[in-house]
Amino acid sequence: MRITIGVLITILIAGVALASDTGRRDSYVFRDGDVTWMLGEGMSASALKEIQARFGREFLWARRSGQVFVSHDDHVLDQARLAVQRNLPRAEQERRLATIADAGVNRRSYVLAFDDTRTTISAGTTIESIKGIRRRYPGRFLWVRVDGKSWLIQDPDWIDRASAFFAEQFSLAPQQTAVSREEEELDKEEDRLEDRRDDASRTRLEEVRRRQAEVSRREAELDEREEELEREAESKLWVLVDNAIRQGVARPAR
Repeated sequence: MRITIGVLITILIAGVALASDTGRRDSYVFRDGDVTWMLGEGMSASALKEIQARFGREFLWARRSGQVFVSHDDHVLDQARLAVQRNLPRAEQERRLATIADAGVNRRSYVLAFDDTRTTISAGTTIESIKGIRRRYPGRFLWVRVDGKSWLIQDPDWIDRASAFFAEQFSLAPQQTAVSREEEELDKEEDRLEDRRDDASRTRLEEVRRRQAEVSRREAELDEREEELEREAESKLWVLVDNAIRQGVARPAR
């Protein structure tokens, strides 16, 4: 049985012998059942074996900016799966894993509920905690955790301001949906054509694969733009949160 042990565990690199196996650069190990990804500087086979034995069959381990981050959290693992998609360049995979680790190391997370059905969350927030927060605070709210302390903002004007930060990011959704549907249809057509040997089918298959490459390029561009907009939105959000705490708009959450 799988046990979720919390959102994150952050420990100083000096306190973990296996973390200093190879040197100075950042390293990442993501284990998803029988599959293990190792990115960044890497490590010796013995160190990798020790990490796998210590943390089990599903985890994200990162040596990042002088600290070691380890998580078994469902949401973090889902984010890591997206980060190591095979169609992404290695450098992009590393950048995405770094973003996930940074969110954990920084110990800041949020749940922004636009209404009763739409919510945006940061990496490092468990599905279980989101459900619990939703039960306690119906409607629109912004819940944040900063350095281990939780705060709640429910003032409508402040929620409107927070929601506006993400408007441009969400506006990409129709384009992303269209690209996903086009990709799905092309994949189905490719499957139908692959076993055919006539000239017309081979010509069509070549055209399908050219279109697949174009769709993949557009999808990557949309993903890159979405991540850029998300970083910008979150940067503005944390300024708003700091102001809300300072001005007494945010109150300690139970």
